[in-house]
Amino acid sequence: MTLTPSSPRRPSTKRQQPAPRPGHWRTQLAAGMAEEVAREDRMLFQELNPHLEFPPILKEKPKTFREAAVLIPIIDRPEAPTVLFTLRSSDLPSHAGQISFPGGRVEEADENMVATALRETHEEVGIPPHRVEVVGEMGVHFGGQGYAVTPVVGIIHPSTSFMPCPDEVHDLFEVPLDHLADEANHIIEQRRFGDIDYSMFAVPYQDWHIWGLTAGIVHTLMRVMKA
Repeated sequence: MTLTPSSPRRPSTKRQQPAPRPGHWRTQLAAGMAEEVAREDRMLFQELNPHLEFPPILKEKPKTFREAAVLIPIIDRPEAPTVLFTLRSSDLPSHAGQISFPGGRVEEADENMVATALRETHEEVGIPPHRVEVVGEMGVHFGGQGYAVTPVVGIIHPSTSFMPCPDEVHDLFEVPLDHLADEANHIIEQRRFGDIDYSMFAVPYQDWHIWGLTAGIVHTLMRVMKA
């Protein structure tokens, strides 16, 4: 079976607001993270596909959700903040070749979701935990393939070096925060698997196409910046 994207449509909205102004993004981020919109749990696939019980790529509805955490790394670049993404290795058993945030499953030794996100980020990208200024946690984002992901927002100093793990990360790239915070850049993409149509969140940027769970998390980040 093939996965075929078709023409995208843009999410409906009651109001449009401008992207964050330079120098004000930290204030906007902190204010938004204190709002209910940041703590809201989201069933991303069901939001867009209430007529489907589970994604057509699966044979049945997941019986349980696997807990995981990711870091949304905002790099405080002097010209303008950017957000770091990873392109996962094509050899990974899960989500191979997809765009994601650094992160992974919760391990028994992890004290909390922040610890999971920081540990995984260190392993995948080489950013030490002490180099991350943790802003806070978002609500749980339930992915269509059985993951319950807690995004952790963190600010990275621009002098921080990255050392991606070649076994897990094929490439790194950055997207301007103001691009992700602009609602006009978010689309709802129509896809087909076999003979079933469904919708997914997406945020295109240049040659990169951010979609699925990661795009859904970015959609929450956009809402946080507008709160």
